[in-house]
Parts: sequence; C-alpha cells; structure tokens
Amino acid sequence: MTDALEATKTEPAGLINTAINILVSPSEAFTELQQRPSKLFPLALILLSTMAVMFWYYSIVDFDWYIDDTLAAVNLDDEPTVIEFFAAGGEGQLETAREQMASMSQTTFKMFGIFSGVIGILVIYVLQSSYFSLISAISGSGQKFGDWFSLVLWTSLPYMLSVVGMAATIAVSPNGQLGAYDLDPLTLANLGMQSGNSSLTAIFNGISLSMLWGIALIVMGYRQWLDCSLLKAMTVVLAPYFLILGVWSYFVLT
Repeated sequence: MTDALEATKTEPAGLINTAINILVSPSEAFTELQQRPSKLFPLALILLSTMAVMFWYYSIVDFDWYIDDTLAAVNLDDEPTVIEFFAAGGEGQLETAREQMASMSQTTFKMFGIFSGVIGILVIYVLQSSYFSLISAISGSGQKFGDWFSLVLWTSLPYMLSVVGMAATIAVSPNGQLGAYDLDPLTLANLGMQSGNSSLTAIFNGISLSMLWGIALIVMGYRQWLDCSLLKAMTVVLAPYFLILGVWSYFVLT
C-alpha cells in the first residue's frame, strides 16, 4: 500500500503555485495538500497581512469618533428594547463603557485590537480543524489534525481579497472616521444587504464574499479528500454554521 501511494505522488507544486491553484484550480491544490500538508506559508500570509492592515486602521482612525461609533451599535432597533435598555440603566452603562474605552491610550487600544483579531482568527482555524479531525476519527477516514489544519489555512486564502479591500477602504478614508463594520467592502452589509433588525445586520456584517468562497473551497476539498458525495461534504462542512445560526436565532426570537 505504501509503495502504491508513493508511486501516485506528484512533483511538489511549490507554495506560490499552490496559492494560485487554490483560487483558480482547487482540485490540483487539494491533491498537493493531501500529499504535502504545508501550513506555515498560508498562516503567516493571513496573520501578518491582517496585523498590517489592522495596524494601519487603528493608526489613522479618529479615536474619539471610533468610541462613539462603536457604542452607537448598541441594539436599539425596536421600542421594547429601548425601554428595557434605559430601565436597566443602559444610558449610564454606555457612559461607563465610553469612559473605560477613552481611558485607554490609542496605542494600547491599537495593540489590543490587532492581537485580539489575530488570536480570534487563529482560534477559529483551530476549532475548524479540530471539528474535522473529530469527524475523521469517527468515520475512520485517516486524516489527522495537521491535514485539516493545512486545508483550513489554504482554503482561507480568499480572505486576502478582504484584506486588500480593507487596505483600499482605509486609503480612501483620510479623515479617520471609518467604522469597523465599514472596513471590509466585501461583507454582505457593505454590498447592499441591509435590515432594520440589528441581529440580521450583525449577520450581514459578519458574512463576506471571501468567507463564502472559503467555505465553498472547504466543501470541495472535503469531497475530494474523502471521495464522497457533494451532499455529504456540504452537510459535514456546513453543519457548524447552521448550528451557530440556529442558536443565534433562538436567542434573538426568545
């Protein structure tokens, strides 16, 4: 069996070619990653570019305006919520939050924003890889955590389009009055999907075209690696997203 696997191995494609293939010829990239599950290149590319664009953002943003804009995102989309908000002392809580944020220097806030964002991305990647590893252990397909971590990282490369978009947005906003939700031009909200419901708005702000592209790539990679049906691949890959959406909807509607 080992000799057969060795015989079917292809020549190394190289990191740059793999990065290009993941976008234009995914099946070739998945074959490469199945044989050589590299991780450092996509991880460094995503994290360092994210850190760079966030450093730029927090360096140019009008800090006082940013605080007010962030606090303005409090859920006030219907009258009962407004009443409950002020009855619970919400106005005082907002003022306290404003004072706490303003007490931080812009440099401290910048460092906090950069590293919390990077850590958040890394945690998501680890959770995704752990989920696929668990499914593999249950099904006996043979892939390990490192294999899935590699696939998750490489299929996240479309996120680089969001990074480029964020850099472009920052470049055309010299006055520094740029909200965090306005940063990525590829989110559904910034592409025109708006709602009077703040919970739906939060979902539209959290979903981007680059994210959807990455999910589609994971579905394709899972299907190719396990040689399974498209329906099974979609079910396995999308199950956590539907679970999160279901829990979110439950708390919104109850």
